[in-house]
Amino acid sequence: MEWGLELVRQVVDDHQPMNLNRDAITVTAEGPAVGIVLLPHQDLGGYSLVLWVDDRHVMLVWAGVTDLKYHDDIDLGREVLRIDRGTSAGDDAIAAAMASEFSRPIRVIIRQTRIRRRWQLLCAVEVSNRWLESYVADTEAPDIDHTGREVDAGITTLLGPGRPRIRQPVPLAAWHRLAEPAWPVT
Repeated sequence: MEWGLELVRQVVDDHQPMNLNRDAITVTAEGPAVGIVLLPHQDLGGYSLVLWVDDRHVMLVWAGVTDLKYHDDIDLGREVLRIDRGTSAGDDAIAAAMASEFSRPIRVIIRQTRIRRRWQLLCAVEVSNRWLESYVADTEAPDIDHTGREVDAGITTLLGPGRPRIRQPVPLAAWHRLAEPAWPVT
């Protein structure tokens, strides 16, 4: 996992994404063979670019991560890249793919459910000309002028500088019960 964490550090240092708080980058694992690094957007309540590293693959996934107890949130994420570690793709290709994901547009939506009338934060990334939505978290009713049950809260990226029209904090306290910061908090 140290290899993946060092690669993340290099890409973050090189590109300095404005909507990624370095102190929020979190490391977890799924047994001894799988390392996971979460790179959350600072405003999207746990919506993260996830680097998944195992013996056979390196994957980049976009997921709304609220709880790390079972990693279900990660498993339900939207995979955007899978590289077989047996190929000659190498660190440079993985770093380039990660840097490219920093500028991938993220569509931010707030939607009211029909039955319980709860408001939910959803984020979507475009893959193969389709916006793939992920549930992120329940949220407060939007204080944005709107009609209907859905509010377009903007498009953002990890790279920035544009931010969505809402601010939902990353659930670091919940994450850090079962995971740890990637680096000592400064």
